Amino acid sequence: MNNDIHSIVEVLLSLRVNALQIAPELRKNLVYEIIRNDVFLLNSRAKNQFLLELLAIENASLRHALLSLISIVASTLKGVEYLLVNDQMIITTLI
Repeated sequence: MNNDIHSIVEVLLSLRVNALQIAPELRKNLVYEIIRNDVFLLNSRAKNQFLLELLAIENASLRHALLSLISIVASTLKGVEYLLVNDQMIITTLI
């Protein structure tokens, strides 16, 4: 399980680093790609269960990587709509 978490953290941090290297006015295109590819699986049959399970894992590095990417997604209106597509559980969990 530790190897899996480490791999997930690497991918999430890579996405975040790439997002921060893009000019802010163009960053929305990356967010749209994240949404189109349903990175958090919010449009799948499991709804927001995948993201909620990741957030429930007690690992500081994973939580940091997830919150960093979620904040980039939430920086656009479509990103907020994506995070709220099923209900407000993700936002409630984050708060």
